[in-house]
Amino acid sequence: MTARNRSSRLPGLAFRVVAILLVLAFFLAAMPRPAQAACAFKYTVVSGDTLYGIAARYQVKFEDLVEVNKLKAPYLLYVGQVLCIPPGAVKPTGTPLPTGAAATASASQKLPTITAQYLGSIAWVALTNFPKDRFFYIKIYPGPTHIWTLVNSQMGIISTDSKGQFAAYFHVPYIAANQKSVTICAKDALNDDVLDCTVSYNSDYYLSRRVAQ
Repeated sequence: MTARNRSSRLPGLAFRVVAILLVLAFFLAAMPRPAQAACAFKYTVVSGDTLYGIAARYQVKFEDLVEVNKLKAPYLLYVGQVLCIPPGAVKPTGTPLPTGAAATASASQKLPTITAQYLGSIAWVALTNFPKDRFFYIKIYPGPTHIWTLVNSQMGIISTDSKGQFAAYFHVPYIAANQKSVTICAKDALNDDVLDCTVSYNSDYYLSRRVAQ
């Protein structure tokens, strides 16, 4: 074979080598890779659960819980829903407890808690263990329930401090003023999640009735 013939075949050989390398790269990219564990374990939602409560109980970030489960606002949960708890979660020891606002939580769980004192035309509201530096709607409902289809009113929008706390007096809107009892809830202004509610009884109402008798 002459030098001229060899040189004429070099471009064709180079093309074949490049083609083989491209095919190998394609197959390597298409090969299944070992999947990283997306879930530390699964959790089944029970009555009273909230995403914040579940995140607090298993010591994971709320945002990570939302992302790994591909949840969208308003992040509503239903009983029996199976959630993926992301890696890094810590299972609490002892008997499992509900993670919702209605559950009786241990001090180590530090679930969001709202407390209130209702005096007919004003109400004192305090939040503890809430997400830090975050905005919340304070909602009030006439009577001892907080179904969202019922008439309600917003008393204000507030921001928790760097410790996740807030406390202040509010003027009670007309629809909820001077009732026997009201329900006051804290609702996340960002994702519409209800973190906690409390029923408060009007001490002025009962006191005035006792005096009238």
